[in-house]
Amino acid sequence: MTLLSSSQPRRSEAPRGLVCAVAFSLVALAPLAASAQAPSPEAVAEALFEQARDLVKQERYAEACPKLAESQRLDPKLGTLLNLAYCHDKQGKFASAWAEYTSAAAVARREGQKEREDFSREQIAALEQKMPRVVLQVNAPVAGIVVSVDNEAMAGAVLGTPLPMDPGKHHIAATAPGKKTWSQDVDVPPQRTEILVTIPALEPAPAALPPALEPIPPPARVPPQAAPQPPPAPPPQLPPAAAAPTSTPTILMGTGFGVAGLGAIVGVITGSMTLSKVSEIKSNCMQNVCGTGEQGDIGTANTLANVSNVSFAFAGAGLVVGFVGVALRPSSAPAPRTGLTVTPFVGPGVAGLRGSF
Repeated sequence: MTLLSSSQPRRSEAPRGLVCAVAFSLVALAPLAASAQAPSPEAVAEALFEQARDLVKQERYAEACPKLAESQRLDPKLGTLLNLAYCHDKQGKFASAWAEYTSAAAVARREGQKEREDFSREQIAALEQKMPRVVLQVNAPVAGIVVSVDNEAMAGAVLGTPLPMDPGKHHIAATAPGKKTWSQDVDVPPQRTEILVTIPALEPAPAALPPALEPIPPPARVPPQAAPQPPPAPPPQLPPAAAAPTSTPTILMGTGFGVAGLGAIVGVITGSMTLSKVSEIKSNCMQNVCGTGEQGDIGTANTLANVSNVSFAFAGAGLVVGFVGVALRPSSAPAPRTGLTVTPFVGPGVAGLRGSF
C-alpha cells in the first residue's frame, strides 16, 4: 500500500500538478495576503496536506499524522481522510486506520467513487488480520455505571463487544453513583489478539463526611476588671451621749437665782397687797380708832407684810447662793441663763409684779 498518488488527488479529481501549483501560489503569496486578510481554512488545510505528504515520503509518520488530522478537521476531504488512514496504518495505530478507512469507504460509496471504495475495503480487510481488540465485561452491573477508555465514556451497548484498539497502554475505568471508582491500565500488543478486561463489582463509596466547620474564633480577650469595691462601711453609730451631769456650780446658780427670783416676785406681790390693804384700813378708821371689822383686815395686812418680808429674805439668800455658783463655775463653761424679768400688772382690786427667768 502506498500513499495516494496523482491518480487519486486529495481535494478533487483535478491533476496533482494543478493542485501543487495552487499550493505553491498560496505559499508564495502568503506574505502579501497576510496584510490584507488571514488565510482561509481551506488554504491552511491544503498547506498542511502538502507538508504531511512530504513527511510521509520520509517515513516521519509521527509528524505527518497530526498535520493530516488537522487538515481534515479544517477542510474535510475524502483524499485527506485516505491519506490519514494510510499514515496511521504505517504508524502502527491499526484501530485508528481501520476506523478511518471504514469512514472513507462510506464517503466514496456515497460520492460514487467505486475505485476509492474498493481500495478502502481492501485496507479494512488487511487491518482486521493484524488489529488487536479489547472486550470490556462488567461482572456486577449497577444502575448508572459508566465505563470509559482513555477518559472517553463508552456506550453501554459496547460492553461485551470486541473493540478495535490501537496498540499501546490504555486506561480503563468504571464508576457509578455511591461506588468507588475502579480503574486498570491495559497494554495492547501490536498484533491480532483479543484481550478480555473484566470489571469487578464496584465497592461502596465511604459515606460523605459533612463539610468541615470553620473553627469558631476564640472570644475577644477582655482585660480583667478590678473586683468591685464594697461600699464604704457606715461610720459606727455611737450611742447617744449621756447628758453631762450637771456640775455643782450650775446647780447652785440655777437654784439660787431661781429662789431669788421667786422670792422677789412673791415679796413684791404680797408687799403690794399689804400696801393696798393698809390704805383700805386707813380709809375706814377714824382717828386711829377702828371697828371690829377693820380688826380682821389689820390681821390680814400684817400677815401679808410678814410673807412679803420672808419672801424678800429668801430672795436675798437665793442671790447669795447664785453668786456663789457663779464664782465656782469654770471660766470655759457657758453661763446659765439667770436673767430675771419683772413685769408690773394692775387688776380690779389688785396690783403687783409678774416675773420670769
